[in-house]
Amino acid sequence: MKNRIPALVAIICALFLLAGCGGKDSDLTAYKGTAYPPTTKVKYIYLSSQAAPACRVFAELLVTLPAAMSGEMMREQLGTEAKKRGADMVLIGQSRQMEDDEGVSFVYYGPQKEYLCNEQWCGWKFGYDAWEEQGDFVNIGFKEWGNENVSFEFPVMLQAAFLHCGK
Repeated sequence: MKNRIPALVAIICALFLLAGCGGKDSDLTAYKGTAYPPTTKVKYIYLSSQAAPACRVFAELLVTLPAAMSGEMMREQLGTEAKKRGADMVLIGQSRQMEDDEGVSFVYYGPQKEYLCNEQWCGWKFGYDAWEEQGDFVNIGFKEWGNENVSFEFPVMLQAAFLHCGK
């Protein structure tokens, strides 16, 4: 019996250690980046070179948008989230067709530390696991973004980055 007690204690300790490893927060929809005061206006760009030199990327995310949402509604949804997080500017990336309609969601991937958009932007290198599972590419460019007369019959996943350009 004496020999079994230390083994039992060791097993219990190992279980607690393993349980602690599984407790990592994996909720990517919870924003964990720099907290800026909300903004009232946001500008949209399509190239990192369009950002002012002082603009820093503080959030990299994938956005899901439901079917039948107009370009105007897409801009409104993303703009509301961006302003809530303190963004002055949103860098819009590519878009892909989704099979499953997940509604509107914002899935944050980082960065761990904000960086200057003009000098350090390395492209869309986050969320690849979710991105690669999507369907055909969708053109949401200057003519579609914000256009009330444009909508898609399918849900869309959109790449985006929030930039803060103030002090």
